[in-house]
Amino acid sequence: MKKLVLIAGLVLLVIIIAKNSTPRAAIGDMPKFNLVNIAGGNLKSDELQGKVTVVDFWASWCGPCKSEIPKYNKLVASMTGKDFQMIGYAVDSGTIDEVRKSVKELGIHYPVVMGTDEVTESFGNYTALPTTFLIGKDGKIYKKYLGTTAGKEQQLANDIAQLLGVPFTPSATKESKPIARLEP
Repeated sequence: MKKLVLIAGLVLLVIIIAKNSTPRAAIGDMPKFNLVNIAGGNLKSDELQGKVTVVDFWASWCGPCKSEIPKYNKLVASMTGKDFQMIGYAVDSGTIDEVRKSVKELGIHYPVVMGTDEVTESFGNYTALPTTFLIGKDGKIYKKYLGTTAGKEQQLANDIAQLLGVPFTPSATKESKPIARLEP
């Protein structure tokens, strides 16, 4: 009986440690940008400081990209009132008018910007669509998700929640050490 209690206690300890473990270090800095928002105006990277941000590279012709949009709409709705921003980053999808039409048809409920070659390259480009970047309040990229995988949205939500819990200090500089890590 004592062994069973000891084993149960160790299992519980492992679960607690895993949930509170220090996340992986940042993998890079979010590039500076000033992109055309299809709803009008521009979106500047500086406007995202202090927010956990998801930048999702997608294309209007990409089936897996389209399948994630309703899930992302739900994620955005669940984050109302939090320091969170979702950005759709349109690549290879035509003119701004064509992208606007696609956004309307797909029912995207979060800001969509027109991708540029320069900013795409600054993010490290992409080898698959969708490619989704998770950015901390400090403007550092903490995770890059390639393609669509089972459980991606739940993992993304968990990673967002973890980064939302990290305090933000506006005086943090690029020379500062990473403030958070994410589970692989």
